[in-house]
Amino acid sequence: MERAETGCRKGPRRRTEHGFSLTEMLVVLALLAMFITFIGPAFSESYRAYKVRSAALELTDTLRAARQVAVSTRTPASVIIDTAAGSYSWTDAKGTGRTAVLHPPVRFVSASPATITFVTNGTVSTGAATISLQNTVTSDRADRWTLELNTVGRITTTRTVVTP
Repeated sequence: MERAETGCRKGPRRRTEHGFSLTEMLVVLALLAMFITFIGPAFSESYRAYKVRSAALELTDTLRAARQVAVSTRTPASVIIDTAAGSYSWTDAKGTGRTAVLHPPVRFVSASPATITFVTNGTVSTGAATISLQNTVTSDRADRWTLELNTVGRITTTRTVVTP
């Protein structure tokens, strides 16, 4: 009778080593250094562009919230923009006064008018408004976001690239 092989080896077991060699680690570190050198500035530029876009979207949300407060509470609601201080304030639905400050280097370029008031039907009693925010992205490029609010309360945002 023949014996079936079980696939087991007889004899001393061989130890397998786990981990990375020094050469492999140095290659990975060199690749990371090249990645950071070439891609790092692009991430920094994207982050600066993101900051001004985020500030514009937050202000847009605030304007829409103020309009909603005016309609739902049947009382006028205002957003006051202080371009010199780089801030804006409003009263929320619970009657709490709130203030938001732009994070430098994002700044207001202009705000006309400085006070935007929504009436109970959602329209703007102070007339059409234009608000511009800007941030320098690179030495030769700045992103400017312009929010235009018409008299019926519709907000449109536009991004333009300008020279700082």
